[in-house]
Amino acid sequence: MNPDSEIKSSVVPLKASNGAAAHSVSGRKACYAELQKLFEKYRGGNHLVILQGAPDPDAISCALALEFLGARFEIETTILAFQLPSHHENRALVKRLGINIVYWEEGFDVNQYSIYSIVDSKRFTTKLDKRLEEGGVQFLAFIDHHREDATAPNAQLIDIRPQYGSTAAILCEYLSDAFPKGLESTDPDHVRLATALMHGLRSDTSTFLRSTPMDYEAAAFLAPSVDHRTLKMIERKVLTSGVLGMFENALVRKRVHDNFIFSDVGYVRGADRDGIPQAAELLLAREGTDTVLVFGIVDEKTIDGSFRTTSETINPDEFLKGFLGVSPESGEYYGGGNIRDKGGFQIPLGFLGLFEDKNQVYSMAKETIEKSFLAYIGKAINDEEN
Repeated sequence: MNPDSEIKSSVVPLKASNGAAAHSVSGRKACYAELQKLFEKYRGGNHLVILQGAPDPDAISCALALEFLGARFEIETTILAFQLPSHHENRALVKRLGINIVYWEEGFDVNQYSIYSIVDSKRFTTKLDKRLEEGGVQFLAFIDHHREDATAPNAQLIDIRPQYGSTAAILCEYLSDAFPKGLESTDPDHVRLATALMHGLRSDTSTFLRSTPMDYEAAAFLAPSVDHRTLKMIERKVLTSGVLGMFENALVRKRVHDNFIFSDVGYVRGADRDGIPQAAELLLAREGTDTVLVFGIVDEKTIDGSFRTTSETINPDEFLKGFLGVSPESGEYYGGGNIRDKGGFQIPLGFLGLFEDKNQVYSMAKETIEKSFLAYIGKAINDEEN
């Protein structure tokens, strides 16, 4: 990458999650230099990279990049996810490139690790936090491209760049510093990593339709080493019968309010959860529509929703936080997103999930979400168009 195009290094004071002072370092040179120092500090240790939610290509590829960079310092890395990949492309990415992801079980032992990191997630708290703290596992790095909040994680390296279209682009800048001559197209490990990161870039930027100059620079860095045949196989579109049924529900149940569409897809299996954002993308293609919200109930446990917009005035992150608010239990927002075009939310059903009448539970969830959504955009349910 062209060093003249790099973002200037800066240190932004923040309030850490534990109340102490924290710093967010931005800028290619500053961040990778800091990461090198930290990897040297923990040379030979065990590193846990945590993926929040259902693993997507951006998160998976970034975790693989951290594993790759850590290996240069004899650091063993485990990639941990709390959910199985639900989208066909995400499962294909893991299978085709042989990416080893460990999936959370209650007996998972964190004491074998000296450091942990979180990539491509607005949330920096996990169900492991208490165990990590008790085990003395240090929070190494938090790297993300979503909007920075006033409260920061208590990580030793915080790199949050909302002006980027993907977290993969940030990791590509780290790699370009580590390998100034580029990745080796004859090295299988380099090719594997380049292919994963290219898919992460393409996925999070809608095949570069919503990319930034930094994403294009990252793609140019990766391109000579990408296995395009494998990438094509990973990106082959396959829709399950469950996802097709979700599309039908979303189309039939849509409620149109001027340029907004609100819809729902019913009860959803966890394996088909990624059909929710796909349904939102489908509805966004309707003429005269610039903003869509679609939700469903996943595995009878959580209300999962996806938000998509092409509006020049709507900030998805602010929108979702504004109409959904904060969880009284965790103190965290139920939803969030980037500043341009998309976001999502997840709300636990809690005790409602114990009710036997599933239709009533769904109706209650739908009414609550829809009323909040319409109130936020200044509409009433009877304002619906045909």
